[in-house]
Amino acid sequence: MSNKVIERTCTSIAGRRFAALVLSVAMIVLPVRAQQPAAANSNDSKPATITALRENISRLLDQSKFAAARWGVRIVIAGTNDENGVVFERDADKSFIPASNMKLYTSAAALDAFGPDFRITTSVYATRPVTPRGTLRGDLILYGRGDPNISPRFEGENPDRYSDHVPADTIAPIERLADQIKARGLKVITGDIIGDDSFFAGDLLGPGWEWDDLQFYYGAEVSALTVNDNVVTVIVTPGRRSGDKPVIKVQPRTSYVKIINNATTVKSGATRIGIHRPLDDNTVEIFGSIPLDARKSETHIAIHNPAMFAATLLKEALSRRRIRHLGKIRRINAQQRVNVPFDESKLVELAMIESRPMSEMLMVINKQSQNLHTEMMLHQLGARVAARQPPNVYGQPRSTISLGNEVRRAFLERAGIPTQPLNLRDGSGLARQNLVTPRSTSMLLEFMLRHQFAKVFRDSLGIAGVDGTLERRLRETAATNNLRGKTGTLSNVNALSGYVMTRAGELLIVSMMGNNYTGPGRDVTSVMDQICILLAEFEDEISRRVQSKRKKES
Repeated sequence: MSNKVIERTCTSIAGRRFAALVLSVAMIVLPVRAQQPAAANSNDSKPATITALRENISRLLDQSKFAAARWGVRIVIAGTNDENGVVFERDADKSFIPASNMKLYTSAAALDAFGPDFRITTSVYATRPVTPRGTLRGDLILYGRGDPNISPRFEGENPDRYSDHVPADTIAPIERLADQIKARGLKVITGDIIGDDSFFAGDLLGPGWEWDDLQFYYGAEVSALTVNDNVVTVIVTPGRRSGDKPVIKVQPRTSYVKIINNATTVKSGATRIGIHRPLDDNTVEIFGSIPLDARKSETHIAIHNPAMFAATLLKEALSRRRIRHLGKIRRINAQQRVNVPFDESKLVELAMIESRPMSEMLMVINKQSQNLHTEMMLHQLGARVAARQPPNVYGQPRSTISLGNEVRRAFLERAGIPTQPLNLRDGSGLARQNLVTPRSTSMLLEFMLRHQFAKVFRDSLGIAGVDGTLERRLRETAATNNLRGKTGTLSNVNALSGYVMTRAGELLIVSMMGNNYTGPGRDVTSVMDQICILLAEFEDEISRRVQSKRKKES
């Protein structure tokens, strides 16, 4: 069964007042805002002119504590994207590490390629028909096509549906697959249960990722067969008495992860729990101490070999339904499929689940900055063209992340964005080798304003003071429920790019990147937030002032 693509539909978008130039280009705007309370972080003296606005921004960037750091900023009036629409620039053509601003590039390319209604199917196949007595004398194959949300995230009325990770004891989509299999009358599997993630090819890790990120949820391995974000949640609570071992719970409940509990409950003090998993194993050691009166300690730990994890969870779900399995659990990857390609016409489909639409997948990616899901989107772009690619000179299938990067770069070129200054390594921005410019990022945001799926892209971004990674920023300011943007954070790296509306009703595109600052990251994000507030509070018509200044200069 191939990926399911539902015909795209273009949503008409209403907007508020723009400068005349913007009206001719932009199709999407931010919502009209109610009168805001006094801005908590705004300056008492708001800039009244474009010159004063620029001076205020420069003053924020030029603080002495940032002397050794690098700033890249580009602020333009939406709909212009040329020098006549520039509000402020600093090193806009220099290369910067974007951190999670890289997700803007990947998500835009995926939305352009697949459309907002694109869905992904995950199937369970039998290699032979089930006998009338319910016996499968063959293998059961759990085949993944890159659905990132086989998890509790979208179950019921879950208020955390767009969060980074949602833990639970069981994984509802896997339970549904098991129910469907039982309904087909299956009682015994004599062969193997196979986790097949051959739809993606290449390494399980993103290119350029650092090893000390890999045991945590934000560095989870990438697989076409991903369940529960490829993590388990380890919950540590105090024992009954001082000296007892803490109580350990793992979500989801599974035998796939082995726990070694070397931690201790102590009478008092701070919680000092450490967790370690070797990179090639699923044995998790817990060490340190937790006081008797402490709340639980909760950590999301990445697992090794996601396809085996998924197959194990399915076996355990089948066991709860008294379906016996006599064989082994194993994985089939893309390399093993070179000589024996996957052919669903020779298989019997017993069960199937379908993903959420692309529009909702992107909300998880951009609002909550979900690394794994973004990497899966880049692979998905590559898988789209992989079938037409012969194996390389070593007889291996071409990496779908490499192919996806080619698709992403071609999209940027079609969008008129110069790709020569860019170094696009991974999908999510976790790799520090990624390099983009503030100009290229603002050009991408400008292009997506004119895109047929502009509203879907805008809706996937975090809203200042409301949700996502911007939920706790810019609260009770003129930027609240106004700025729509994507944050980016690595050590010594911060970024914020998006759209903000001035009080005069002009939509601005903002891209700000700060690199190499060794102080607290909040120093950098505070400056970025203050700039957004200055822009949101600005009451004059910037386009008129900029154009007037250009005329005088000419």
